Amino acid sequence: MKTLSLVLLVTGLLAGPAYWIHAKFFTGSRVALVTLEQPAGAGPAASWRSPEFTLAPEMAPVGLILDASGSFSPNMDENRPPRDRYTATLYRDGEAAQPLGFTLGVKHVTDSSPVFKEHLVFFQVVKPGRYHLEVTPAAEPVIRIDRMRLEARQHLHEPDNRIVTAGLVVMVLGILGFVM
Repeated sequence: MKTLSLVLLVTGLLAGPAYWIHAKFFTGSRVALVTLEQPAGAGPAASWRSPEFTLAPEMAPVGLILDASGSFSPNMDENRPPRDRYTATLYRDGEAAQPLGFTLGVKHVTDSSPVFKEHLVFFQVVKPGRYHLEVTPAAEPVIRIDRMRLEARQHLHEPDNRIVTAGLVVMVLGILGFVM
């Protein structure tokens, strides 16, 4: 019974979370990797801005993935790990899209040098043009961001929700087999 439970658990992990992560962040190919910068002498609450990059219709579907790393003081209340709100605004040929809100945070204060990967945008259809991204903190961030990069991936695949759901069900069955 334990062997079957282990097989179910591993199969569920591969078909659920591992498949989802692979499809969201690693399928397709990289077309741009740009480093976002803050203005010189700006404080931690200043906006981060990327250099321009080009997208074309033949690249569709395209995903924009934000990769950031930072640090914070480890002497914080364990029940209140830091979470910072940000707004990302994508510009195409100088015209701004609707701002997108997202959060960068940690689950445990022991992780005082976190690395974040945030899937910001998925384009089924790409309008040609020169793009750039601005990321603005909603307030003074608790997690001091050291590096922020934007990766554009062409021919990205969205995960099939049926496969992810089936993987999660199989994983739960494997966990139940270990518990019983």
